[in-house]
Amino acid sequence: MSNRGEQSLLKQSTILMFAVAIAGIVTGFVSGAQSILFDGFFSLIATFIKVLMLITAKLIAKESNHRFQFGFWHLEPMVLLIEGSFLCLIAIYAFLNGVFGIINGGREIELGLVILYAAVFTVIEFAYFFYVRHRNRKLKSTLIQFDNISWLVDAMLSVGLLVSFLTALLLKSQGYGQWAVYVDPLILILLALSMLPPAFKILRPALRDVLGIAPDQLDDKVRQVMDAAKVEHGFDDYSSYVQKHGRARFIEIHVVLPADYRLESVGQLDVLREEISAKLGQADAARWLTISFTGDRKWIA
Repeated sequence: MSNRGEQSLLKQSTILMFAVAIAGIVTGFVSGAQSILFDGFFSLIATFIKVLMLITAKLIAKESNHRFQFGFWHLEPMVLLIEGSFLCLIAIYAFLNGVFGIINGGREIELGLVILYAAVFTVIEFAYFFYVRHRNRKLKSTLIQFDNISWLVDAMLSVGLLVSFLTALLLKSQGYGQWAVYVDPLILILLALSMLPPAFKILRPALRDVLGIAPDQLDDKVRQVMDAAKVEHGFDDYSSYVQKHGRARFIEIHVVLPADYRLESVGQLDVLREEISAKLGQADAARWLTISFTGDRKWIA
């Protein structure tokens, strides 16, 4: 994965999302549409998250130092956790705002302006979402993948706004203007509910990484490889530990050799390491692998 390409795409995404945020906030104030205003503030918070992601991508590209000897991989799930938490908070705010809007008798809004806004940004946001997804097939960046969720959410918000405002316009034209005032707060409620699934999609893996919960798939892979190696090479026993922080995978394996194990040189152990490493998959900068050998079982307890 090219970190430079990742940073470039995140920077581009941040600038464009900030422009969308300003447009939404201004349109919301001018038209009186709380749902448009909400869309603008969502984009503004998404911009803040993108700035954090860009900083994280730059830090990950740096070499480890005395204070952060394993690098800055741990920052990636922390940023994603912040993003997912913000999405949940925004959804709760929008839901309550919509409920109170209905209780208070709805809102009159300038339909012509908001329909134009929703139509234009539906096209822009969907186009950029598919563009980023296409670019990330080559980059294979977790940050880009989850960052792009914000574009999909924003695009879905714009679609919801467009359909709802067109419905309100139809109601007015058919003489049901008294119902059209409830469209704006009703949109807020629906948008809030639609935001929860993507928020949880971000939160779940990020929370697992922050809490240090062992990834099941990686743990199973390591145990499968070591069980086979134990039989093939006659190891007495082994212990393994895995952890994941964002895209970084940490694997620690301790092998117990039998007392009569024929060991001719240290190079023989290096050959075993290479064999185990190859079976675990292709090595890259995000994989930290430690394999040690001992003849005393107490070192794996």
